[in-house]
Amino acid sequence: MMRKNTLILFAKAPKICRVKTRMWPALSHRECLYLHKRSINHAINQFKDKFDLIFYSTQISYYPIPIKMQQGVNLGMRMFHAMQHELKKSERVVLIGSDCLQIDEYYIDQAFAALNDLNDVVLGAANDGGYTLIGAKNIIPQIFHNMQWSSTNVLEKTLDNINQLGLKAKVLDSLIDVDTIEDLQTLKNINALPSWAERLLKARPSV
Repeated sequence: MMRKNTLILFAKAPKICRVKTRMWPALSHRECLYLHKRSINHAINQFKDKFDLIFYSTQISYYPIPIKMQQGVNLGMRMFHAMQHELKKSERVVLIGSDCLQIDEYYIDQAFAALNDLNDVVLGAANDGGYTLIGAKNIIPQIFHNMQWSSTNVLEKTLDNINQLGLKAKVLDSLIDVDTIEDLQTLKNINALPSWAERLLKARPSV
């Protein structure tokens, strides 16, 4: 039976020294691991009872939602595989990472609503030039081609690819991806940092 909407959570398995590496040395290896684990759990707890939520990770382990393995030679192909697979069973798919702590139910509802007769793809802009969210009714691998991941023009290049394919996209309001200690401080300054993450900033000078 086809679902109407599927939400994919897409993140690396929590392994020490392998996650949140751009936080070094402002955070220790164990603090980086803590932040990554809590970010995943934050998303799962927030959305598991509100959406058909599936976790695509780099290792199978226990979570209170279905979990599947990422497959592909690079980030773009791994996202494409996950979205393509879920679109076989769902009319619309939205994929989020665990880095953006500002994504909420309303933002995801906006993304699904954007996938109407006018738009083929929806993107949630990020403060670093990438995107926090991507959704589609039909996914094409060329959307992710020739991408320099983690660069400041990922969103711009993705939109160029979408336009060249003759597709239409809607871009949602920009949110903060938590990649650096400065991103955590920015969230705290606007009262958008969860209390469990605030301890990572305690006893640190303001940035």
